[in-house]
Amino acid sequence: MRLLPALFLCLPALAGAAEHRVVIDAMRFSPQVVQVKPGDTIVWENRDMFVHNVTAAATGASSGDLAPGKSWRYVVRGGTSFDYLCTLHPVMKGRVDVAGPRRRRAPAH
Repeated sequence: MRLLPALFLCLPALAGAAEHRVVIDAMRFSPQVVQVKPGDTIVWENRDMFVHNVTAAATGASSGDLAPGKSWRYVVRGGTSFDYLCTLHPVMKGRVDVAGPRRRRAPAH
């Protein structure tokens, strides 16, 4: 029965979901723009010496305060791109560009 929990951990990878990293350092998000697909996970990691957060008003997503060395994971659910910022340091801004689902090409006649 140990195999079953391990299988659930692999499901995102089997489904084609990807993981993207955004590093918070030197009072900025890097990369500033992340290109993802629905189902992908974004991990923000605070490597700075200050507390920061990730807040996206359009989606209601909020990491809460991230102390130095802490990280936060967010799974992209919808197909809408959104901007985010650190509300503690509003000059720190980023964007998540969400690509729509892949569409099949119509067969050529």
